Amino acid sequence: MKRVPNFSYIIFAILFQSIGGISGKFAAITTSDATLFAIIANGFYIVSLACLFFQAAVWQQALMHYPLSFAYPFMSLVNFVILLSSAVLFGEGVTITNIVGLCLISIGITMLSRERGRSKIHGDVRS
Repeated sequence: MKRVPNFSYIIFAILFQSIGGISGKFAAITTSDATLFAIIANGFYIVSLACLFFQAAVWQQALMHYPLSFAYPFMSLVNFVILLSSAVLFGEGVTITNIVGLCLISIGITMLSRERGRSKIHGDVRS
C-alpha cells in the first residue's frame, strides 16, 4: 500500500470539515421537525457527523507531522470553501464584506502563527 503524503492530512481535514458543515446545512433545510428521530433518520446529519469524525482523525495525523503553528492557518481555508459552497449550493449571497472579512481572519491567523513560531511561550514543552 502506498504511503499517504503528510500534507494530504491537512487537505483532508479541510475537506471533511467543509463537507460536514455543508451536510449540516442540507440536513437543516431538509428536516421538517427537530425531533430526535427526524435528526437520526436524516442521512445528511449522519454524513455531517461522519465527516466531523474523519476530520478529527486526519487532523490528529496532520498534527503528528506538522507543528500546530504551521497546520492551523490552513484550516482558515474552510471558511472560504463554506462561503463559496453557500453561494453555489444554497443561493446565499456573498458580499465584498464577507470576502474582506475572511481575508483579514486568514491574514491574522497566519501572522499570529508565524509570531508564535518565532517566540517561546511560557508553558511550551518543546524548545
